Amino acid sequence: MEIPKELSFGVKKALRRLSMGDLTCGEMFSYLTDPRKANSVSQEIAQRVVCLLTEEGFLDDKRYLKIFVRHLDEKKFGPRRIRQELIKHRFPTRFVEKVLERNVDYTKRAVAFLEKKAGAEGLCRSPEGRKKLQDALVRYGYDFGTAHAAVEKFSSGVDFSD
Repeated sequence: MEIPKELSFGVKKALRRLSMGDLTCGEMFSYLTDPRKANSVSQEIAQRVVCLLTEEGFLDDKRYLKIFVRHLDEKKFGPRRIRQELIKHRFPTRFVEKVLERNVDYTKRAVAFLEKKAGAEGLCRSPEGRKKLQDALVRYGYDFGTAHAAVEKFSSGVDFSD
């Protein structure tokens, strides 16, 4: 890879950061231009560095998106939390919308989350406990209706005999 002299500092800084883990193009641009850092680069240089690293395959938002979405799916996040995480990581809006258009049964996913949650069976035995489970699902990015349906479905499969 031929690196123009004026980009060498920015490329070295970017590659050092990429050695710790993937970033989106937007995250890399922000990292390189962060005004709180003494060694930040100009926006023009940062843009050129991001373009160069993208052309060379060091930055690939689509590849990173697949890995990141798989991670979010494993955590059983709901659609609101998925949107929030993708926006926080500066994925392009078109990528965010495409991920959210997937055909996912979020009620089933929420039930799977409850099945893994420690103490969930005990909590579903009382109205207060079911409310806590619903609140946990809402914090994980599910809408209230999905959270309620998931708690009801989960509760119906729990053996209440002691």
